[in-house]
This record gives sequence, C-alpha cells and structure tokens, in this order.
Amino acid sequence: MRFIHIADVHLDTAFAGRSEEVRSRLREAAREALARCVDTAVSEKVHAVLIAGDLFDGPRLSFGSEGLLLRQLAVLAEAGIQVIYATGNHDPGSGPSVQDLAWPANVTVIAGAEPVTVTIANRQGDPVGTVTGAGHATARETADLASRLRPPTATSLPRVALLHTQVTSASGSELHQAYAPSNLDTLRGAGFDYWALGHVHQRQVLSADPPVHYPGNLQGRNPRETGPKGGLLVDLHDAAHPVVEFREFTPVRWERLALAGLENARTLEALVERVVDAWDEARSADPGSDATEWVVTVDLSGPSPAWRKLREREELDALERECADCLGALSVRIRADGTHAVVRLADHIDRQDALGASLRLCGRVAAGDDRLGLEEADFAVFDQERHGSLEAYLRRLLDGADAEIMARMLTGATTESGSP
Repeated sequence: MRFIHIADVHLDTAFAGRSEEVRSRLREAAREALARCVDTAVSEKVHAVLIAGDLFDGPRLSFGSEGLLLRQLAVLAEAGIQVIYATGNHDPGSGPSVQDLAWPANVTVIAGAEPVTVTIANRQGDPVGTVTGAGHATARETADLASRLRPPTATSLPRVALLHTQVTSASGSELHQAYAPSNLDTLRGAGFDYWALGHVHQRQVLSADPPVHYPGNLQGRNPRETGPKGGLLVDLHDAAHPVVEFREFTPVRWERLALAGLENARTLEALVERVVDAWDEARSADPGSDATEWVVTVDLSGPSPAWRKLREREELDALERECADCLGALSVRIRADGTHAVVRLADHIDRQDALGASLRLCGRVAAGDDRLGLEEADFAVFDQERHGSLEAYLRRLLDGADAEIMARMLTGATTESGSP
C-alpha cells in the first residue's frame, strides 16, 4: 500500500496581525500546498491520501477553500485514489465545516471517537491494506482515542492507524492543547504497521519500529513554524521495511533570523547589510526552491547605537521595507525590543538598587526558578494552545526584558552613542 500522509492543513487560517496582502497570500498558499499534495498523489500513483485532522482552521469554510477542496478531491477520485480523513480539534465532526460539505464518494470522513476501519483498494479493486481511525466529535476531545484503536486481525495486509492526537512525549507538544492525549508505548504496542498522526505541527519520527510519524503542518502558520512544510509519501509494500519520504508542498515559508552584536551598525545601510549577511548564511544551509516565497522575522538584540531609532515605528517601517526589497521577501518584520544602549549587563546585575534587583528577577524567571506567584488566570491573553506552558510563555514574554530594563533605567545617564 502506498499513501500520502498529511495533517494540519488549517484552511482559512486568519493570519491575524499581518497586512491584508500578506494574509491573503498565506491563505492562498495553504490552498496551493493542498493542490501540490494532490498532484504528487496522482503522479506517484498512491492508493490513498490520509488526513490526520485539522483540515480546516475553524467551524466555517470560505467559498474559496470549499471550491478548491472539492476540485482537488474530484481529481483524486478521477485517479482512483481514496481519501481517509479523521477530524481534529479545529474541525470536529459535529461542526458545520464537516457536516455541511458534500463529500465525494472517494472520501471517508471519520467524525467521531468510535473507531472506523476502511479497506484500501488498488485500481483493479483488489485490497492492498486497511486504515483504522478515530475522529474528534467536539473541539475539546480529552479521551485517549489511541487506546481504542485495534488493527483488524483477519488480514495479512498492511494496517495503518490514523489519529489527531497529542503524544505527550512529542517534541513541541507543549505548544498545543492536550487533546486526545496518548503515550508512545500505547501506539507502539497496538499492532499497527504505521501510525499517521496529526496535531503537533513539527515534523518528527516518534518511532521507527513500528513507524509513528507526525508530518508537520502543510503550511507554516506563524514565525515559529519555520523550515520546509509538506507531507509524507509512505510505501508499505513490504510492511517489515517501510519507506517514508518527506515531500515539500508549501509555496511560502517562514524564516526567523536572530541578530546580535550590532555595536558598529549605526545606519540604515549598516543594519540592512547585517540582515542580508544573516540571510545569505541561512540560505546557504537551506536554500529552499527557486519558487519559494518568504515571510521573514528578524529579531535584533543586544547593544546598538541605533537602539533609540529602533523603538520608533516609522523607523522600523523604513528598515522593514528596505530589508524586504533586498531579500526579495513577501514580508519582513523587524523586532527590536531586545536592543538597548551600548552597556553591559554584567556591569549592572550585582547593583544593590532597583536596576540590579530587576535584572536578577528577570534571570530567575528566565531560568524557571520564579513564577512570580502568578497563575494562568492572571493573564488575560494567555492561551495554552498558542503559548504552551505558563513558564514557557513567561520566558518568551520576558525575553530581552533585562536589556529593556537597562535601557529604560539608564536612559537619563546614557548619551546617544550609548556611552555611560
């Protein structure tokens, strides 16, 4: 049995906080990624496409996404390719995006927690394997659905499990809500020849024997989701020796650059030159394809003689436009909160005053030694699914805070050049 395993397509993601032009391009990019997946399925002559949840980002589907999806499913039907789709927390089986769509005959939607087994056939109608899956009936599935899945026993054909789940030991799982939580021992001991998972957006292999895979999401959704995105082409012709290949589908990639050591970058030209150098270095290691479009976030940190200008929105806008032109990027966003006057943290952290105490407190929080006596409910904007654990959220929230505190407290005693 040959199939493509994808997950977390998130059609109609809002991409809030971006310009309308960038938001529109990113939404279209997710549709293009799905179309590329279908093209690959047809050219590779797979028997099935498996979708491990979160095909949609929310309960309502736009006309544009609906039309694109139905056209692509029709292409798969014409090629004799089955589609098995198990719902996730963003697109639960009880939601209108699943219930209202006129699904073609080649599509099996597994919309609830009750396990469903589907026989996969070749173009001559001969069975080549089975897929057993469970879906999320609601947006907050807390049961261990993996423990309910059992492979059929009366067959020697490859047996695949399909599930949208948070495996608790998976890398990056702390960034997602623990919906349909499972543990790797349960998956490995169930008797399946392959586990096709979704929910965690970071592509990874949890087990090689049997194969347990997250393909990652089809299109990055935020600056943290960098790197190539796509799906997995899986060949279980010999289930004892599975072949799993990553295929990139996304036309737009996110990239994140971190720049420090800006002491000599006093002008716009010098700052742009530093960004371009970092970009060239990143692309030499990971060039992407010739047609790849980029959404870039640049994190500036450390001492900089231009730190005052980097606090002004108008100046940042000019820097972002210049960088976007030089990189040929769809969008460049500069984050400069981590820059500060040219002073050294080590020179001030032992001070016995408000500045020293503040710097030491930031250090304890960053190290996870102090939670400030706060709980999740104390943060109006805290969202575990988006932010992960409260400790991780606090670390990100206070990232660069020590430099910001120094800049603010020392402003009155610091010259424009940054010299005390």
